[in-house]
Amino acid sequence: MRWTGVFGYLAAVVVAILLLSRWLGWTGWLLVISIVLAFPVVVGLASRWGHPFRWSSALAFASAGALLGSLVSQYANWIEGRNSLLLLWTVLLLAVSITLFSHPMRGPAWGLFVGFWGTVAVIWLIVLQALAVIGFLHGSAYSGWVAWPLAIIGVWILVASGSGFGESPFGRVVDALGLLTGVGLLAISIATWSGAEDLAKTIAAGAAVAYCLWSAGLGWALWGYERPAMAGDKMTRRSFGWSSPGPS
Repeated sequence: MRWTGVFGYLAAVVVAILLLSRWLGWTGWLLVISIVLAFPVVVGLASRWGHPFRWSSALAFASAGALLGSLVSQYANWIEGRNSLLLLWTVLLLAVSITLFSHPMRGPAWGLFVGFWGTVAVIWLIVLQALAVIGFLHGSAYSGWVAWPLAIIGVWILVASGSGFGESPFGRVVDALGLLTGVGLLAISIATWSGAEDLAKTIAAGAAVAYCLWSAGLGWALWGYERPAMAGDKMTRRSFGWSSPGPS
């Protein structure tokens, strides 16, 4: 999962460089390079404070921010910015989808099957959104193609949140938001297939808000969760005297 987070972060950085250089020119490159150089410092500070850095948490928070930014761009009538931020969101969504495999589900085999296709749907959504940013896909053709992967992703979130509802480390609140997000994604697809485009846009706004709350809660739960293996490692260090000495 750690390497998944690293690759997800690097992919998001590449997309951010492309988008910001398109909006801001060479200043966009400088901004992203500064973020990339500053990020290891943030990771080092987090480790120094005694809390291990969670890639999955960081990418979940970033995913919520990207989708929230696209929603604001939609209401500000900045279509280019909305499409670009949606592309960044889909890249980050891939990490979130993979993180869901760690959810303790009561039907792990079923969850693994649905999760595999949910992750494939995210990859397909990245391709579609990239085509939308380039300008090859737009209008009803765009919404029609996007409806299918959104429905599969919605089912994946429903299965993960429903089959392991309330289990640690996520809890009932986060899983309830996950169920609401999954239902919202399915509702977008159904409204799109029925031809109710205005209704689909309204549902999409609500589903976006639900997703932002859910992914933020997901990131928060993972950030504060100490996996048993890590706790065992600490106990082993104490038993063998490997823990770092305190201040004299």
